[in-house]
Amino acid sequence: MDTQTKPFRIDAAYLPQPEPGLTPTEIIRRAIELRPLLLEDQANSEARGTYSLEMHERFRKAGFYRILQPKMYGGYEFDLTVFARVIMEIARGCPGTGWGLCLASAHALNAAAIFSQEGQDILFGSDGEFAASARGMPTGTATETDEGWIINGVWDYCSGSPHSNYAMVGVRIVSEDPSLPPALGVVAVPRSQWTMLDNWRGYIGLAASGSNSIEITNALVPKPLLVRQNFFALNIDGGTEGYHIHNNPMYSGRMFGFFQTEITSILVGLGFAALDEFERIMKLKMAAPAGPPGVGGGVQDFLRPYGLALGMLETARNAVISGAQSYLDYCEAGLLDPSAYTEVDDMRIQAGLQHAARLSGDVVDLLYTSVGTSMAAKNGSRLQRYFRDMSMARTNPGLAYERTAAQLASRTLSERTAIRAG
Repeated sequence: MDTQTKPFRIDAAYLPQPEPGLTPTEIIRRAIELRPLLLEDQANSEARGTYSLEMHERFRKAGFYRILQPKMYGGYEFDLTVFARVIMEIARGCPGTGWGLCLASAHALNAAAIFSQEGQDILFGSDGEFAASARGMPTGTATETDEGWIINGVWDYCSGSPHSNYAMVGVRIVSEDPSLPPALGVVAVPRSQWTMLDNWRGYIGLAASGSNSIEITNALVPKPLLVRQNFFALNIDGGTEGYHIHNNPMYSGRMFGFFQTEITSILVGLGFAALDEFERIMKLKMAAPAGPPGVGGGVQDFLRPYGLALGMLETARNAVISGAQSYLDYCEAGLLDPSAYTEVDDMRIQAGLQHAARLSGDVVDLLYTSVGTSMAAKNGSRLQRYFRDMSMARTNPGLAYERTAAQLASRTLSERTAIRAG
């Protein structure tokens, strides 16, 4: 992908799609077919900290970066359920790669939702090639000048950065009046104007996710690439900029339900990856000569955890697809009636998806502890890798389900009390 700032488009004509006839069924099939290659390259992806350039090119040609991208800019504009299915399949082949791809490709939706058409013309350019890591925490500043915005700061955990040509980050907008608190904004900075730090090392898991920090020093970006919005509390009243440009309710949603769909899709794929490896080990056990009576575990010892995991993952997978559809339904309902899509509704979607991820984590724990030390805990074993990846994921706010539960309960009871009092 071109890493330079892209020119404004000459007109508002649609950019061509690379494959106009591509269907959701086909793009999901492509993700499934990549599983053997992803499995084969897991260790190498961990060592390099991200998936390879060759795999990135496969993803690009398969159309994965364009799943949520608007048709107007050469995307396929498939819905969020299709995206979730693709990410689950990629993560099933390599969870770290699934994390990196997801968080580089998904933010086409955010770009399409919050930036003006002038800004989107820059971001998607003349070829529609777009991938962006995102970090909503406003750990940097934006200072307005006549020429544009000056951006400074360091943002950690910018997953997907190695293969991104933009970074979307939260900023504090510096006011000319120092007595006023800075307003919040979101800015998209082209790859040529930020440095990816070599600091994604030494963590327990998800080593292949490319979750490096990025540093931006005195970057001058065009004014349309900054919007005065809080990434975590978008103003969607009356429809976002993106809805009015693309006439698609998917681009007029709140963020927590969407962000949680990203994370949970990856982690449910991780659970299926663990089940695949468990099944492979079962088959080895079945083919091996029986040991002395009463020594070690046999195939029968694997049946219960295998069956439990199958049911738990089926529940989790269905919850992801249902949660993604619920997000789309709320986006549409909110355009007709703003009271039908509140922050509490968004939190409910998030909470449900968090429990789907938690269920997948329980599957990984169950399978990891059911196969024996040599098959699970040894360095280089896939089950050890999946256990480490899930352990790392549990430190992400996306799995802080107890905190979300407390917030959801407080907000729900407060709203219901206010309604009764009214």
